[in-house]
Amino acid sequence: MYLNLLKGYPDFIGKRKAFAGYGNGPSSYVHGVGDPLVFPVYDHYIDSVAGTVLSLSGNYYTIAVPSGVGPRQNWNLLWLPTVNTTPNVPLGLGPLSAAATQSTYTSAGLLTVVGANTLVPGQFIVFSNGASGAGIFLNGVMAQVTSATPTTYTVNFGQGLALAYTIATDTLKYQVVQASAGNLLQGQLNPAPITGVLATAILLTVTQANSYSVGQFVALGGTFKTASLYASGAIVEITSASSTGWTAKWQGTIIAQTSSEVATSALLVTNGGAPVQASQSAFGAITNTLAVAAGASAAGLITLTSIQNMQAGNIIAIQNVGVNTTLNGTIATVIASGLTNIVIKANGWTVIENTQAETVGTASVLVTGVEAGAGDVLSGTNLSAEQIQIGGFCGQY
Repeated sequence: MYLNLLKGYPDFIGKRKAFAGYGNGPSSYVHGVGDPLVFPVYDHYIDSVAGTVLSLSGNYYTIAVPSGVGPRQNWNLLWLPTVNTTPNVPLGLGPLSAAATQSTYTSAGLLTVVGANTLVPGQFIVFSNGASGAGIFLNGVMAQVTSATPTTYTVNFGQGLALAYTIATDTLKYQVVQASAGNLLQGQLNPAPITGVLATAILLTVTQANSYSVGQFVALGGTFKTASLYASGAIVEITSASSTGWTAKWQGTIIAQTSSEVATSALLVTNGGAPVQASQSAFGAITNTLAVAAGASAAGLITLTSIQNMQAGNIIAIQNVGVNTTLNGTIATVIASGLTNIVIKANGWTVIENTQAETVGTASVLVTGVEAGAGDVLSGTNLSAEQIQIGGFCGQY
């Protein structure tokens, strides 16, 4: 951050000079490193900086951290959200949008929705209100926004490629996924590319350098090869991981793109880089599963029998079902219709249509995790509209 001094030069106080100034945050923040503080007086160095400073908007606060030891060192500002993450807060949904008027779904799995919105790229949303073959199969589906204008937005959703259409009228609505109004679900991009994708009917295997852990959730993005387009936009739960690759439960299309891939993955996190987790909130095992396949005439409706205390808007991951195993790994959104303390009703993408008696399995709610590191905002965060006023002491070379 370039510091604009409130006066032309600092004032002497004892053997040091006091300064006061203001500045704006960076357009692309670096997590864990911070925002370098640039002092405008060439022959002065910063000796100390005021402690915690709240931005004028109240959305962030900064902590000045020296980048070395001793005098004449450089200083970086760590930017932290004022709404921090408390572990085990269920992810939920923000306000419901107005209905869209049109959608286009291409053979590359790119969905373009025409309708008033306030979205920005990178946000995660859940769809509802789809009423035709152009949207009903997306009800309850969570996706990441790839582009947005005030009248149009796009997401990738490769799983529905069999339903590709050119253009159609539909009434899709969306809600932003969040732990609270100031703590949205985010994707922390893995800098290493995906180089290979292999999928059976139930298991996805990805070749990619990573530091993921079992139980974490990732969103697949970027540009997939033709053979692996079904993985585009998928959100999956890690079931195993090594330094060179990872696996996740998978539904549907077989993929064999074992090399030359160029796609990406991003860890699902909330404020401070805290990875999202699945918290078992059912009090008993799933005793029956009923799944209706998503399609041109039906939303993917999942009915689970289990004693629980879920609420509409909870986002769940289905895990460890013993008989209807193709449901494992499904991520769906709990709906109010038919929800009781012994029945879970949820919409999400599913390719199966059957019912099975079960003796094991859980429906776990996605919740906030534990902050990693200093708790500062993620790399790439645009803070250029945020301004702080800051002071301290400086010396002269």
